[in-house]
Amino acid sequence: MSDKLVLYDLANKRDVTWNPNVWKTRAALNYKGIPYETSWVEYPDVAPKFKALGIPANPEGAFADYTCPCIRLPDGTFIMDSNPIAEKLEALYPEPSMRMENGLWKEMAVVCDGLVFSAGPDFLCPLVNDILREPAGTWFSEDRHKRFGAELPDIEAGMGGEKCWEASKPGLEKLKALLTAHKEGEGPFILGSKPSYGDLIAAGLFASLKRMHAERAEKVLGFDESFGKVLEACEPWLKKVD
Repeated sequence: MSDKLVLYDLANKRDVTWNPNVWKTRAALNYKGIPYETSWVEYPDVAPKFKALGIPANPEGAFADYTCPCIRLPDGTFIMDSNPIAEKLEALYPEPSMRMENGLWKEMAVVCDGLVFSAGPDFLCPLVNDILREPAGTWFSEDRHKRFGAELPDIEAGMGGEKCWEASKPGLEKLKALLTAHKEGEGPFILGSKPSYGDLIAAGLFASLKRMHAERAEKVLGFDESFGKVLEACEPWLKKVD
């Protein structure tokens, strides 16, 4: 068994991270400088692979029973879901700290998860058309059809564009407030000059949107100058993508 930590990420045409939840974990690993390798998993293979590895399913009520990210620690322990992973990494590798004790990251996670859904209609079709390869693209389209009751092009046509933008504005305002209302000094991060896990969550969302559709992502980033500033400040921890 490798002595490196293993990050299970969603495979795609470019084999680079695109998913906002996986970005949370990859950015945390990069921030802490933890050596790791990536194991790419196609969407249809996530559940059967993780079941075969003996990984317990997500708690009842989760979006899906088995999801990426998942990590395997060097001792063979598996942890699934970005936020439990972050808490474990902070405990095992306390320096540099992600400053999770203030709890602001929990608010950021809720806000960014909400934005994934409100902004989703503008990004689902580009994801399937430009990022996922087959059979993952077909699997994703069918899965979302079952969940949402409509084909992805119909979701984009009916809920995308200006409707999507208006639906996202409340979440964008909350995100702006989180990035600007808690500063302890000058700087682009939530706390000013000190980076934290909440910053990595926000930067991961922006990086994900840019990967899926750069032009549409720029409109989101243009909502407030704090968005681009935190993304730029977190760029060193977004460079390792495979």
